[in-house]
Amino acid sequence: MKVVLDVNVWISGLLWGGVPGKILKLAKNQKITIITPQEFLSRYFNE
Repeated sequence: MKVVLDVNVWISGLLWGGVPGKILKLAKNQKITIITPQEFLSRYFNE
């Protein structure tokens, strides 16, 4: 399954866990694939 995550899901999952954390864990365990738009990557990681 492929999913696109909102920035809020990333932050919540990394900082507090809960359901967003479970989603990130699924991706880490290769149960799902997270699709990240190029705009997001360039805005937050190339500055």
